[in-house]
Amino acid sequence: MKLVNLPGNPSGERFFENLITMEELLTMLKHQYSVYTVYRWVQRYGLPHKRIRGKLWFPRSEVIQWLERSP
Repeated sequence: MKLVNLPGNPSGERFFENLITMEELLTMLKHQYSVYTVYRWVQRYGLPHKRIRGKLWFPRSEVIQWLERSP
């Protein structure tokens, strides 16, 4: 995955740094949940994500925090 500096980003954050794919998220969750469940979390419960060219990407650290806060 190519890392790209965002224009006008003085902190030097990299765009794809810390983003994971749906498959990587499901692996992180040990495949205990389905793709449908993750989409429901995004739509109904605000699971942190970014949509890039129609594909969902998830910021790993934000997802971990979100999961720890969820009941």
